[in-house]
Amino acid sequence: MIPTLAENIDALDDPAARASLIWMIGEYAEKITNAKELLEAFLEGFKDEPTSVQLQLLTATVKLFLKKGSEAQDLVQRLLKLATSESDNPDIRDRAYVYWRLLSASGQVAKSVVLSEKPAINTNQQDLSRRLLDELINDLGSLASVYHKPKDAFIGKGRFGADAVQRRAIECVSF
Repeated sequence: MIPTLAENIDALDDPAARASLIWMIGEYAEKITNAKELLEAFLEGFKDEPTSVQLQLLTATVKLFLKKGSEAQDLVQRLLKLATSESDNPDIRDRAYVYWRLLSASGQVAKSVVLSEKPAINTNQQDLSRRLLDELINDLGSLASVYHKPKDAFIGKGRFGADAVQRRAIECVSF
């Protein structure tokens, strides 16, 4: 699929689509034979790209360098220099400086940070009864929807509710 996307790289007008393609190139750089050339094509218009695309290009280029080594060294150096010296965006500059320092310190440290294993996606989804779900939807703006409990389960128990605070205030004034 990636080669097909790469062939139609010029047709990608949406920044999110370009950023996604760049992410794929960086993530699978070791499997894409022309990954360097694809990223170089984006480097030419780096200054004109939106921030999301620039950030993704930085990360993908560093991943390419860490996976393919000296083959991408000139590309990563050019991009880091461009991002640190010619970008007005502090997010771009900061990320470029972080990558630059990581790569300068140790290749192994950079690999352990940038190429670290991603955690598995875990959904701790609970099955809610239809009645409880309807009640939570009615109380969507309250903490009930956050705790996934009916509001009666934690509001109005007399300990911390507004009524209890007001009663204590009245009791303190009456003495």
